[in-house]
This record gives sequence, C-alpha cells and structure tokens, in this order.
Amino acid sequence: MLVEEFGLTPEQVQPDSRLDELGVDSLATVEFMFMLEDKFKLKMTGEPVPIKTVGDIAREVDVMVAQQGVTLDIGNQP
Repeated sequence: MLVEEFGLTPEQVQPDSRLDELGVDSLATVEFMFMLEDKFKLKMTGEPVPIKTVGDIAREVDVMVAQQGVTLDIGNQP
C-alpha cells in the first residue's frame, strides 16, 4: 500500500526505510495508518507510538492484529 499510495518502488519500501526520507511526512503517516485501519478493519489501541520507519508501521499493524485477533486479507498488495 505504501508503494501505491506514495508512488514508491518496492525497493524503497524496506523495514529500515525512514518515512521522512521517502517523502512521507508525519501527517501523511497518520492518514496512512487510518487507511490501514479502514481497509483491514483494525482499530488503533493504546498510546500513540512514534512511527519513523516502514518497519514501525509493520510492527504497529502486527500489534493491532494480535490484540484484535484479525486475519488480514492482503491479496496482491505490494
């Protein structure tokens, strides 16, 4: 979804890739997290966590999935 939403290449979207270096500012990151919530029927819980890298997004989604017992249907999403 990062590739599609922000016009990135798959090579750019690595776990340690910094979002700010990819041109994704903090507001865009928050909006992207809300998109993930909507698409996968998740709800952010707990205290906000700093999200600085692609890996941070993945970890936060993993936490939400684990807490909520949701199965993600990611299909062919990059």
